[in-house]
Amino acid sequence: MAWWSKKKIGEMTAAEIRQLVAEKYADVARAPRARYKFRVGTDYARDLGYPTSLLEGLPLAVSEAFTGVSASLTALSEAKFGETILELGCGGGLDTALLATRVGPEGKVIGIDYAGPMLDRARVNLEQLGCHNVALFHAPAQRLPLPDNAVDCVVSNGIFNLSADKDAIFQEIRRVLKPGGRTVNAEIVLRTEPTQAERDSQEDWFT
Repeated sequence: MAWWSKKKIGEMTAAEIRQLVAEKYADVARAPRARYKFRVGTDYARDLGYPTSLLEGLPLAVSEAFTGVSASLTALSEAKFGETILELGCGGGLDTALLATRVGPEGKVIGIDYAGPMLDRARVNLEQLGCHNVALFHAPAQRLPLPDNAVDCVVSNGIFNLSADKDAIFQEIRRVLKPGGRTVNAEIVLRTEPTQAERDSQEDWFT
């Protein structure tokens, strides 16, 4: 257990929060059917709006560790044939697989995640699906292992709410996008002001 594990969120550095998030999603990758304070899995993806026919057409391993916040990428017209798409927080690879199909063999999807076990899961899933136009990298969204002007579009499905350094992510998005490039980011929003206890809680950081 890390020495900072009992800290309040407000006492943690951005790097410590980043490691906290990585460890939590590593747990999800290893044990997707365990109980978490946030929803995980195929039924959750279906409730968000992922078509049942789509989910049933994929191996269960592709969706059972899903932790996104929106089904928007299923209808994403921004991803066009032949383009290079960067996905921040690719998780177990559900959206990655959809994007890989959308851009086709002439295109490319680059998946980034900071939780190593999630990347391992995505790598196995995408290989099973025959997605050969995907490259996966273990890296934080705040420091992307890509050159300037490298991608046509950047997408994400619920990563900004987990980051204490959102400005750094947007700076990196701006850096790696080609001139005229686009970004599409699905996020959760708060409808009520959190209590002080919720602000302090590490577990509530994920909800």
